Amino acid sequence: MSIAREDSAFDSGAERKPMDPRGYQLEMLAESMSKNIIVAMDTGSGKTHIAMMRIQAELDRCSPEKLIWFLCPTVVLAQQQYEYFGKNLHCIQIRLLTGNDGVDRWGEKKIWDEVLQDIKLVVSTYQVLLDALVHGFFGIRRLALLIHDECHNCTKESSANRIMQEFYHPKLGLVGEVPHILGLSASPIMNSELGGLEKIEQNMHALSRTPKLHREELLQYVHLPTMETLIYSESVSGSENPPLLKGLLRVYSELDIQSDPWVVKLREARHGGDSKQLQKALVGRKTYCQDQLKSLCMMARNVYEELGPWAVELYIYTCLHKFQNRQAPSVVIFEDLGEDERAYLLRAFAPLYEINIDDRRSPEDAELSPKVRVLLECLQAEVRPGFAGLVFVQTRASVRLLAQLISTHTRTKDRLMVGTFVGTSNNAKRKSSIGEIHNVLDQGETLDDLRYGRKNLIITTSVLEEGIDVSATNTVICFQKPTNLKSFIQRRGRARSAKSKYIIMLAEGYHTNFLHTWGQLEDDMKQMYMDDMRRLEEIRQQEDEEYGEVFKVEKTGAQMSFKDAVRHLEHWCGVLPKTQYADSRPAYSLEHHTDGQHVRARVLLPKSVDETVRETIGDSWWKSEKSAKRDAAFEAYLTLYHAGLVNDHLLPLVANDDPAFQEYSNIEKRPSLVKVREVLSPWPEIAAACQAESTRFESTVKFSIGHSVVLMRMISPFVLPSLGRLTLYPENESVVHVDFDPITNVQYGGETDISDKITMLLLFSIYRSRMTSDRRGFPVLFEPSIDFTKRDKWLTEVTGTRPASTLLGNLPVYMQAGIIRDLSMNGTPYIFSGVQYRHVEIDGAQIEGNIEPDMELAPFLSVSKLSKRTDFLHPIMKNEDSKTTKGAKYLAPNTCTVDNLPYTTSQCAMYIPCIMHHIETALITENLCNNLLSSVHFRNRHLVTTAITASSAREAYNYQSLEFMGDSCLKVYTTINLMTMHLNWHEGYLTLKKGYMVSNGLLALTAQQIGLDQYIITRAFTGYKWKPLYNEDLLRSQPASTREMSTKVLADIVEALLGAAFVDGGYPKVLACLSIFLPEVPWKSLNDCIEVLHKVAVPNEASVFPHHYSHLEVLIKHKFNTKSLLIEALTHSSHLGPDNTPSYERLEFMGDAVLDIIVTSRVFQHRSSLQPFRMHLLRTALANANFLAFVGMRHSLSIARTSLPTKKSGTLQSASDSFKSLSIWHFMRHGHSADLIKAQASCHARFVELGPAISDALANGDSYPWTLLTALAPVKFFSDIIESIIAAIYIDSAGSLAACENFLTVLGILPYLDRALDLGVAMMHPKEELGVVAGNETVKYEVVVVEDNKEDQKSRPGYKCKVSVGQREVAVVYGARTRIEAETRAAEEAVKFLKQHVGELGTRAEDQDPEQKKVRTEDYRTDDDDEGEEEYFDAVDVIDEMGLDDDGSFVRQDVDGTIREEKG
Repeated sequence: MSIAREDSAFDSGAERKPMDPRGYQLEMLAESMSKNIIVAMDTGSGKTHIAMMRIQAELDRCSPEKLIWFLCPTVVLAQQQYEYFGKNLHCIQIRLLTGNDGVDRWGEKKIWDEVLQDIKLVVSTYQVLLDALVHGFFGIRRLALLIHDECHNCTKESSANRIMQEFYHPKLGLVGEVPHILGLSASPIMNSELGGLEKIEQNMHALSRTPKLHREELLQYVHLPTMETLIYSESVSGSENPPLLKGLLRVYSELDIQSDPWVVKLREARHGGDSKQLQKALVGRKTYCQDQLKSLCMMARNVYEELGPWAVELYIYTCLHKFQNRQAPSVVIFEDLGEDERAYLLRAFAPLYEINIDDRRSPEDAELSPKVRVLLECLQAEVRPGFAGLVFVQTRASVRLLAQLISTHTRTKDRLMVGTFVGTSNNAKRKSSIGEIHNVLDQGETLDDLRYGRKNLIITTSVLEEGIDVSATNTVICFQKPTNLKSFIQRRGRARSAKSKYIIMLAEGYHTNFLHTWGQLEDDMKQMYMDDMRRLEEIRQQEDEEYGEVFKVEKTGAQMSFKDAVRHLEHWCGVLPKTQYADSRPAYSLEHHTDGQHVRARVLLPKSVDETVRETIGDSWWKSEKSAKRDAAFEAYLTLYHAGLVNDHLLPLVANDDPAFQEYSNIEKRPSLVKVREVLSPWPEIAAACQAESTRFESTVKFSIGHSVVLMRMISPFVLPSLGRLTLYPENESVVHVDFDPITNVQYGGETDISDKITMLLLFSIYRSRMTSDRRGFPVLFEPSIDFTKRDKWLTEVTGTRPASTLLGNLPVYMQAGIIRDLSMNGTPYIFSGVQYRHVEIDGAQIEGNIEPDMELAPFLSVSKLSKRTDFLHPIMKNEDSKTTKGAKYLAPNTCTVDNLPYTTSQCAMYIPCIMHHIETALITENLCNNLLSSVHFRNRHLVTTAITASSAREAYNYQSLEFMGDSCLKVYTTINLMTMHLNWHEGYLTLKKGYMVSNGLLALTAQQIGLDQYIITRAFTGYKWKPLYNEDLLRSQPASTREMSTKVLADIVEALLGAAFVDGGYPKVLACLSIFLPEVPWKSLNDCIEVLHKVAVPNEASVFPHHYSHLEVLIKHKFNTKSLLIEALTHSSHLGPDNTPSYERLEFMGDAVLDIIVTSRVFQHRSSLQPFRMHLLRTALANANFLAFVGMRHSLSIARTSLPTKKSGTLQSASDSFKSLSIWHFMRHGHSADLIKAQASCHARFVELGPAISDALANGDSYPWTLLTALAPVKFFSDIIESIIAAIYIDSAGSLAACENFLTVLGILPYLDRALDLGVAMMHPKEELGVVAGNETVKYEVVVVEDNKEDQKSRPGYKCKVSVGQREVAVVYGARTRIEAETRAAEEAVKFLKQHVGELGTRAEDQDPEQKKVRTEDYRTDDDDEGEEEYFDAVDVIDEMGLDDDGSFVRQDVDGTIREEKG
């Protein structure tokens, strides 16, 4: 049976907000932490919630060997509390012990030791603990805290009082020998005897306490019912008994005791002692059958007097027929009755079985007692919409009969839905009774039925007076007067709805006597009600003279008065980051002055606020709570202002008028394209050096062309930077390697005038159409690597041309032949390859020029056309075939000339434009490194070149991979530095500031301000309009020119340079770069930051690390040196306890960045070369919140616990071991909101359902399980605590990423990443993949909510999503829990469909480039989006790699290098 708990003053049947402790509950908790107390509060005010907080606080501070024991008076209440604690305290082991477990048979201490091993909380009845103490199986010194629920039972010889008197009080004064005591009761005294309260306090060694500081708040939440009496006439005892009752009484009076089986047995026995026992049975009529029959008669008589003839007839009839049919409503089926005794009674009952009644007919008023008739009239008058009532009766039989009576009577049967509830003890010692007609199995859902409106009236015994949670009712009726003061108060507490009634039924003849004995008590109780209500009204009407202080900010003129303070503070808390299941409102508590007339307030801000400003005490004492709260709010807001958490306009820092964040807002409104400076040209500086310096420097350039090597000399006016190797791509599909010897940059020893002439000759041999032969003066000179003294002679020999006929028959000559020029075709250049003498050999080949008949047998020149290509930096594309001419051609020698300059030398000259571009890029890089980035000291210049080269430049390298790495470096440095710079900032401010510091807008603006834009290479080298550079032209003053550039490219270059710095020298160089790019930020090294964060995390020496968290350290495989970090990492913002531990938001903010840098580094440094697009997919998938939540839920630790001993075949079996599985989320500390606990349970249920499939997909699948993880739909805190633990480990280990990686390995995150990298697991999200597969077609998602349709089993209730591609519907899914799950599942099905129908909708997915793909998606939704639903896919990362700008535009590069954008 599921029994709800009585845990707060909330209406269990209504929708409710997160159950955060109220001021009066925190007041009681604070008192309990300092002394033993009895919490005396009305039923429904939340005493169990106070106990929950007290247990949690004690667990946090008690030593490991201690445990907590929660005592209850009944099994039902013990079961209820056990269920409640089990739902709230996940990370500790809890044990329920009752008589039903057979604890009376545990005759050895080792059994108790095994049962209680590793148990931190025991819930039991009083008797269980007493027995364990009495027999020495358990010592009270092992208890840290002992809680007495319904402690008013701690009187006289009760088990509760014996525990205190025999085992607690004797050890008072002995340190560590007795536990702390907490009592819970709505009525600490059982009756109105003088001194009763003092006696309870003495027994409990505790002081009775009720909220004083927050009395006003308590009165607002605990509604006081109107008390009425209901008078009825005398009972029916004077009228004639009904037939069945008359017959039953006759049977009892005429029963032959001599024939009683027990008497017969005693007579037949021969033992001496049996004669006395026989005499006792005969005289006292003490046999089992006599007792059963007597009990049945007494109960029948009571039913008759209380309920009337109809009820007693039904009662006796029901009892007799259940007995005849061997039916019993309890578990025991009359097994205490022997067959001879059963036969004896059946013979006695025989006359009664002849009397028949209709047990289903509706009773007439004449058949009811006057008392019942008055009750029916009362119920008829009270029933109204929203009615919910309880009727307390004395006996279990009356419960069943009165319920059936009300359910069938014409006045009430159509207006009341009646349920029943009685005690549910299953004690084996309890014997069956013939008079028991109530079946407890019928009441399993009774309380839930009342809670959810399926029933509106419950008939019950005193079992519902205390402990068990019953939904707030508006009518409570006592069918009999309460037996004592305790019962009176407990029943009254059940009527806790607004405008409720508490009705006591009294007989006319008994009224005077009742008033004599109870009148004073009733008056006293009413007086207390009136006093409470009068006090509440006085508080509402009382107005203190307000303090006139006003705080004013001179700078802005903003001001705040007392009247504004509460509103200001609530607004400040209202803009804190929203956390599910946590109340962000300020909480006020009060303390009374010694004069008893004044109060002072204390305000506590949410856990996410820094502890240095979280709590503030009012400055003065006040007459009313309202004024005291204003004072505290005023002081709290001043504290926030002076701490820098409120701006000069007295608004939170997120307000639009704050200068810093206004700047951020303006930056984010940046245009997509901006005017920037043209790329820096290094050539004017070289030209100037050529004019000013006579010294020259040479480098050896080696051309590896096929199997040949040609050496050239390159001459410059200063030492050139290292140029490395340049790879060129001629048209013959081979490659040419150009190597620049880095160690021959020595001073040139020749005359530059000859070198200038040689350079002109080389260039003119190839590019004569782009230059004149009489102009010289080049910034960089080239010449063959020959002896300086032979250059003049060589130059003379290779200058000019000669007839091509000189090549005929002269093999040594044409081996050194130059370029062939066909004079008949305006000097078209060709490459000479040989001589052909027979026309037949060239039959069908292309013959250039006019061929005379007599020349058919003459020799021809075999040539190939000289390539027109000028860009050898890039491989030949398909569309460039027209620029090359393949195949042999034949020329007549008489129309051609041949250059004296050997072709091998001219061929090297052909590559000079590419070399010049290569030199230009290197010089730009060198300039950047020597000027703007001089403090970084880059060793690897190629990294810098890569970082400043956009993909539009079409180089073999670009910044995208380095930007991927640099983005993560920027994120982690910004995050950790902000944490250090602003120790009192909450996560909301940190996130906003980080967003500003890493925004593309700020980075783009910074790039322009520091001049980085002039170093960015965006245009591709084509050589299409290339012309030689002349010093004369370079020295002319040129007007400043600009170009358009995407602001995203500017920002990306900044991040790419950070990535280059990381690769070149790790975090120190990243820090150096950041100091250049964002100099206004006081950057610190990560080590310095961690040192600061570690110091502030050192806990108070007095704090105690909860022992059960040692299991968590084992689970995550990290033993913390600073334990407070682990506690903070697991503290949800809803948690409210006596400690000042902040919530995990700041750590989660930091852990996200640490996780990002670990995953990014691993992906970036993988041995395979990954495309940036795939890098982003991998990082997005590994940092996905659903994935983190899943691995955190999957990773668990089995904690052994001992099972309770069982009884089999009469033999006590030894206890066996069982295991409790604990995951990380079980250890999260929270405020025990009912909604939060429900979210945990539902997510865990989904995990159990989906976990095996997700694990299999991660271990064996070829794609990332996006759909399954989306269906898991964990609440955000499941992933938050993973990231917060990462940060806690990082700080605790003094900044060790290895320690964090170990944790990620334990969770399985890094092993999965390695598998995805090595095996190429597909990581693209189904929605993104669908966009690619769909080609140019528009993708539409239509999402609707489907109700349960029993006729259409396919249309399961939940979200339905239909996907269309173009005009075609390709997939439909049903039954999704969330909109996102529906869309993801539908996209996955659509992708499968389209892949099976390749060609029907255009290009295949694998043929499309995701970086150039433009995806158009339209969402059509007819339902509201789910609130608070987390996005599963970081689209920004993917958009970045698709070439998308932040505003959704597509950036592309034209052939001439101009960057444009197209709207997608």
